[in-house]
Amino acid sequence: MIQRFAVPVGAGAVSALLFALMVKGTPLALALAYLAPMPLMIAAFGWGALGGLVAAAVAASALVAVFDVQGALAFLLVVAAPAWILPTFAVLPRYAPPWRRSDADVPARTPVGVVVTLAAALGALAGLAGLATLIIGYSGYEAGLQALISELTPAIEQALEGVDVLPDGVSARDVAEEVAKLAPLATATLGFLTLCANLYAAGRSTALSHRLPRPWPDLPTEFVLPRPLAVVAVIAVGVAIALPEPIDQFAWVFAGPLAAAYALQGFAVLHALSRGLPLRPLLIVALYFCCGVRAGWTLPLIALVGLVDSAVNLRARAAAARRSKI
Repeated sequence: MIQRFAVPVGAGAVSALLFALMVKGTPLALALAYLAPMPLMIAAFGWGALGGLVAAAVAASALVAVFDVQGALAFLLVVAAPAWILPTFAVLPRYAPPWRRSDADVPARTPVGVVVTLAAALGALAGLAGLATLIIGYSGYEAGLQALISELTPAIEQALEGVDVLPDGVSARDVAEEVAKLAPLATATLGFLTLCANLYAAGRSTALSHRLPRPWPDLPTEFVLPRPLAVVAVIAVGVAIALPEPIDQFAWVFAGPLAAAYALQGFAVLHALSRGLPLRPLLIVALYFCCGVRAGWTLPLIALVGLVDSAVNLRARAAAARRSKI
């Protein structure tokens, strides 16, 4: 029994330490704080749902001493709950309906695309929670926005001190205003991407130790989002563009994670289609380089590739074309 829970207890302690580093406020400390879900996910993947709960309870108990009960509860809701839900859901057996139980195409475990869809929903909930906190805490969106701008302006002024990078007529407060307006969208999208990155790293780590209770999926071919989700994503983006400010914030917290999810599927499509090409490594490096220097143009196009794949199954068509040439 002690050996069974030793690793979850250690994982909870590591998660608490990573989360507590954010009090330092340095870029490195904040980057490490984003890794706080990973130890909890490893515990849930390798030691089951109970192991994940033990790790979360240990982490929250340790954080009471660093912050307070309120801070520990925030950790449980924002970090521990998604870090337990996603890996637990990912390893659930996939029960087929009676009429498909003999179908070999029915996966034995929850499909990757469904897990990513759940991560997008959790990211959207995080964005909604941040937006609700802003509205309720300051008795209105505009009052909350102005308060957030006032908090961000000194930090931006300090960061830009001695650096002449802003165009004429643009002040630090103008930058703070744009950042504050994008905060709910950024919270939802970054929360989704953080969950996906931690889930991938935790799954890989657990698979290396041979404790992952499902085969490691071939992501370029198995990452397929549910087809009806494409309609939801297009509607969410369209509504977010059409609605006036600040009502559009509620649509953007859904549109952001869904657009990011289809960008991930687009990357999976491009990785799959490039298999077997002589210059594949060079093409992959060029792809990510373009994403780094021209993300505003490249990422929407890659998300569009993901949407098109949901509609016409580009990977299956390419595989069929290769087989016909053999």
